[in-house]
Amino acid sequence: MFNKFLSSIGIGHVKVDTIVHTTEISSGDLIKGEVVLKGGMADQPINEVRLLLLHKYEEDKKDSDFSYHEKEMDTIAFDKIGTILAGEEKRISFELLTKSSHPRTTDTDQTILRTTVDIPQAVDPTDEDSIFVR
Repeated sequence: MFNKFLSSIGIGHVKVDTIVHTTEISSGDLIKGEVVLKGGMADQPINEVRLLLLHKYEEDKKDSDFSYHEKEMDTIAFDKIGTILAGEEKRISFELLTKSSHPRTTDTDQTILRTTVDIPQAVDPTDEDSIFVR
């Protein structure tokens, strides 16, 4: 019971690591990889694992206090994960096709693959990986 409480506040909870097989691509290429989930100290149900392909860019906007902004380019959601047991490891393979118009990586433009694991009534673990678009 105590382990379940600790997991819900982020101590000893599920960990996520997204492994991208090729981190340097061209616009229109396929991004392949796998999401690795590692169970924590207690069993935890998983609602969804979501992969977001983001274009992060620098631009001064009059209606924003921030110079960096994010634009969602694509998303994949896996919702049939079930419960991850304490100490268990699950792997989910994925493929994500980028658009031929996907922006190149520059000093002010980046591509990020953000993974979020939705766990009910708990801290949602995340992972971010940079993709270099030439």
